[in-house]
Parts: sequence; C-alpha cells; structure tokens
Amino acid sequence: MAVPNLRRTRDSARSLYSQSRRRSVIVFLAGLSLAAFGGASNAAVTISTAATQNMNCSGGVCSPTASIANLNVTDLENDLASGNLIVTTTGSGVEATDMNIDAGIAWTSPSILSLQAYHSIAVGQPIAVNGTSGLTILTNNGGSGGTFSFAEGANVSFLDLASALSINGAAFALENSVQSLGSAIATNPVGSYALANNYNAAGDGTYTNSPIPTQFGGYFEGLGNTISNLSMKGTDNINTPAGLFAQIQPVNGSGGVVENITLQNVSVTGGGIFVGGLAGSNNGTISGSFASGAVSSAYHQASLGILVGTNGGTISRSGATGTVSSIKSGAGGGLAGSSGGVISQSYANCTVSMGKGSDVGGLTGENLGSISQSYSIGSVRGGVSSRFGGLLGSEDAEQSTIAQSYSTTAVKDDKNAYRGGLIGEDFSPPGNNTNTYWDTTTSQVKNPKHGAGKPKSDPGITGLTTTQLQAGLPSGFDPIVWAESPGINGGLPYLIANPPR
Repeated sequence: MAVPNLRRTRDSARSLYSQSRRRSVIVFLAGLSLAAFGGASNAAVTISTAATQNMNCSGGVCSPTASIANLNVTDLENDLASGNLIVTTTGSGVEATDMNIDAGIAWTSPSILSLQAYHSIAVGQPIAVNGTSGLTILTNNGGSGGTFSFAEGANVSFLDLASALSINGAAFALENSVQSLGSAIATNPVGSYALANNYNAAGDGTYTNSPIPTQFGGYFEGLGNTISNLSMKGTDNINTPAGLFAQIQPVNGSGGVVENITLQNVSVTGGGIFVGGLAGSNNGTISGSFASGAVSSAYHQASLGILVGTNGGTISRSGATGTVSSIKSGAGGGLAGSSGGVISQSYANCTVSMGKGSDVGGLTGENLGSISQSYSIGSVRGGVSSRFGGLLGSEDAEQSTIAQSYSTTAVKDDKNAYRGGLIGEDFSPPGNNTNTYWDTTTSQVKNPKHGAGKPKSDPGITGLTTTQLQAGLPSGFDPIVWAESPGINGGLPYLIANPPR
C-alpha cells in the first residue's frame, strides 16, 4: 500500500532535523544495576545506615575487602570532614562492580567526595554538597556498559555554584535556573552543564519560544533534579521546534547528551512541527529522563510527544505521563510524536488525541526505527482516516522493529480508521515484530487478529487478557529486565531499572 501523502509531506519536513534518523545507534540495554531502584546486585558497595562491613578505609580511600560490602554513611561523612575521600568498588584482589547510594549523604567541609565504580553508580537517596567543595563521579572504571542513574526523589544538589563537579573525566558547569542554562549553552553549545538544584519555573512566566533555542551538542546532566511548572508557547514557524531544548544534535559524532532530568507539570503549546516537553527534536541521546504535563499544537502534520516531538537518536530508561492533543493531522505519542531512532526500556502513561488523518499511539505515533523493552498505558484516539494503536499508530519502514514490548492502552474507536491493539497500520515486513503483546481487556480490541489494524493477524503480536499479563512475564520477556509485583504497575510487567512514576 502506498504511503499517504500526509506521511511523505511530514517526513520531508522532519528531514530538516532528523538527517541521521536511520543511522546505527547504541542501545543501552545491558549492564543496568538491578539495585538502581530497589533490586539487588550480586556484587556491590552499598552506602547505607547499616554498620560498615567488608570495607577498608585508610589514607583517604575506602575500598571493599569482599564483593558485597557496606559503608556506613556516618563513617563516610566523618572521613569527609577531615579531608578528600575516594570510595571505590575495587579492592585488593576484590571487585564489587557496582555502587549503590541507599542513604542520604551531606557535608559542608571543603573536601571532595569521589565515587568510583567498575560498572554502575545508582543513587537512591539525596546527595547534598553543602559547602564549596566538590563531587567526582566515575562509572565504567575498568568495566563497560555501566550507568549513572537516579531513583525517583533522589538527586545531587549543590549549595555553591563554584563547587566542582566531574563526571567520567569531564568538568561540568553548574547552573541553577532555566535562564542561566540557556545563556550558558548559547555561549558554548558543546559544553558540559549540570542542574545544581530543583528549579520551579513558575516565576519565569510563559516562554514565547524554546528556553534553549540553540542547537545543543554538548552534555547536560540533570543530576536527578526536577524542573517544575515550565510553560512555553512555540511559534507558527515550521522550522522552529518547541521544547526545553529546541534541538539536541551531536557534533561530529559526539555530544548531544541529556540525562537524569525530570520535567514536572510542563506545558507546551507549539505552533511548529516538532513539539515536546524536553526537546522538540532529538538526534542525540536522552536517558533516565521523564516529563509530565500537557503538549499541544495547532499546526498540521506536527509531531507531538510529552518527552520529545520527534526522535532520530536514542531514548532509553525514560518515561512520560500527561496529555497530548491536537485537532489537526499529525503524529502523536505519549513519549514521542514520531521516532526514526531507538526507544528502549521506556514507557508512557498518557492520553493522546489527534485530528483526522493522523498517526496516534500510546508510546509513539510513528515508528521508523526500533522499539524494545517498552510499554504504554492510557488511552488514544485518532480522527477519521487515522492509524492508531495501543503502542504506536504506524510502523512505516523496512527496518522498523518492535521487541519485548506491550500495551494496555485503551484504543477508542473512530470511523474509517486503522485501529489495532498494538499498531494501527504496519508497513514493516513480517517478522520485524517479536514478543509483542496487547491487553485485550483494557484496549477494547478483543479480536485476536487485530493486533494491528492492518494487516490482520500481523505476526509477532499476541493478545492477552489483563489477568494473563499479570500471571507472569509474557513469553520472550527477559527476567533480567522485566519483573512483576502486585504493588507495582497494577501487577503488570514493569522495567526493573525504570519503574513507573
């Protein structure tokens, strides 16, 4: 079936910002610390309120004497009071691999705390740098595939912007507001920046364009902090993306990285073609980031998502909740309006409603890349002649794939629309979708042939009832990545390293 003119027109416009859409990208699927959000690592140094055990602290260095070790937080703070301190996972003949921060850490002395992990560092409680001192973070210190991650409510805060922050060898400038961050990036778009504290943007008023309009090719570390009540209104210029970052774009193959930031109660009314809370257009890497709020556009053929408008890069371990709406045609999804890159270990819990002739999905409206280990809940509605499904509206490219993903999204019926439990309309070859599921109870799509609105009986898509989805992980779901618990996500599968917020 020929791709509709609407889609060709929108793809042409997107090429202004997504020229690297079909390039190979790195998927952050492996090496996530299970202890990041309440799990347990087989080998780790844990900082907690429990007594110090299997740790040797001398000469300003605390290192493990066994692969499972604990450092009492009061002992750590006492050592910091007298000088710089290194806490490492590597001891004499011992490797504890990961580091977990399970107790709040705070100090006022001028000492620098250095946290060094062979693999990952998972921050589960706040770290407060209350003096003019510093923090050094080192992951993959001999290992690879590790992450620097934050549980919900955990963050790093700095009292003094003159304090030093180093992450994996790079020095980061500390910023404490949206305005100062935008000004710094305008001066050096490829620099390294970090948000020093939570920031309430209510006093900023409504931005008439993206607060960071400069194409960003550097590194931004949110440190688990939250920007709340950010409000912006995009222009009617088709070439002006709307979001906190207008466009995230690597420079010469590096940079364009945004991680560990939360946008709470963000409001974006965009007139342009790419509209998102965190970014209008992403061709870089977004990880460990979340957005909640409302996104809308009055422009035909716009791509709208709570997190990003259009994604040509990588989104991993991220999520979105809120409302996406437009009375015009376009591509609308809870996480991303459209994606030609990679989405992994992410989710959306959104209400998405678009006008006639649209691509509408709970996670993304249109997929031209790969989606793996992700899910959506909420509800979607598309107007007449739309393609809409629980996870995505349409899958439009030869190389598009979906794996280990599911949807419980309610797919509300409209006339003359391609409506499927998981996908509205699938243009990808048979076999590109593997181990994918939709909830026949909540979706309002009960026919087992209608995993996709078209073609019927699309291979690789299976319908299960809510009870079946709660009874155990669906076939093909990796238990290292997925889990089920009655008290989490309504008993449905959730991502261990990215539990629902």
